[in-house]
Amino acid sequence: MKLKIASYNISGGFFQDDDSKDYLDKNKADKIDNRLLNEIIKNINEENIDIICFQEIITTESIKYIKQIIDNTNLKYEEHFELSPCHVVKDTDCGIAILSKYPISKIKKELFTNPMLSKTTSSGKTYYSFDKGYLMVNINIDNNTIKILTHHGFPYRRFNTTPEEHKNVFEEFDNIIKNINPDVVTGDFNAERFIDMMPYTNENYIKTVNAITKTDGMKFDDILIKEGEKYNSYIIKSLSDHFLLVSEIDC
Repeated sequence: MKLKIASYNISGGFFQDDDSKDYLDKNKADKIDNRLLNEIIKNINEENIDIICFQEIITTESIKYIKQIIDNTNLKYEEHFELSPCHVVKDTDCGIAILSKYPISKIKKELFTNPMLSKTTSSGKTYYSFDKGYLMVNINIDNNTIKILTHHGFPYRRFNTTPEEHKNVFEEFDNIIKNINPDVVTGDFNAERFIDMMPYTNENYIKTVNAITKTDGMKFDDILIKEGEKYNSYIIKSLSDHFLLVSEIDC
């Protein structure tokens, strides 16, 4: 059986240019721009995606962002993990989510150890890194169970540091993957060479995308599958500053 799995950081559902050195000081939008939401729904339907993992998706219940995707696609099962205030839209929270055509059973949610990155901007205000974490679900397909894990990493460059200066964060994630043993790992790692800091993952998983995944030329996002599995991957550019990643795998 072939299964289409996608990963997508949608930046709070509202794309804003993020090249400014004052990125953290940017004013939040008053409302969500539904153009991206409509594009997400369109891509899920046109690409016939079976499972999609989101990062930076609005989780505030009153907004019904996730519900609108469910109501307009075949992805009727979902689980999400609210992590922090949304950095681009006022009065909303965001996090990670997994939506599936197939039933979801066992669920695990856990925060990473926050390195408490900090930065004082030109406005004189000091910002600290929000909590990040992972969400793992079991997805039941016929008589098979597939473990899917998605996550969102810390935005090191926003705080004038590098992933390599925080190897302990990646070591922690590497141990999580070793203990959970997911079939698929997706997400925004916020690091291009994350695999070099995760020896177990490097030895046991394949990076199926391994390409530029953002409009600024960075390779932050990926879909990992276990060594030996067959796959075909591609990306779709969109209104978000991240690309939609799709991997079709044999399961």
